Amino acid sequence: MFDPWATVIELGIDVHLIPLERLSGCTDGTTIWLDTRLTTTERRCTLTHELVHLSRGHEGHQPPTVEESVRAEAARLLIPWDTLAAHAQSQASVYDLAHELGVTPRTLADRIRYASAEERCLLQGHV
Repeated sequence: MFDPWATVIELGIDVHLIPLERLSGCTDGTTIWLDTRLTTTERRCTLTHELVHLSRGHEGHQPPTVEESVRAEAARLLIPWDTLAAHAQSQASVYDLAHELGVTPRTLADRIRYASAEERCLLQGHV
């Protein structure tokens, strides 16, 4: 399972928890800020999203197409396909499955939405 906090420590990235007005998180290309009101799971998902931005050299706000690509990559990091497939069959709802995988329902939806055609075919047999 991907641990964004281990990556933060390994790379020496500064992460600050502050009240953010309209965002869950943001970065200036070197530092990450996370909203203080996020749950542990929301922090994990938001931190991963911001780490993807950092890995791509992004600073500040990005256009919607870039954000979409970052969301897709973050979801792939947080939910490996084999893990999703293994858990999908036993869960009654998207919320239960997201909880079991340690991600937000939105991150789970992103993982499924941005799945490859082959992954979608495989998942249809499980969900």
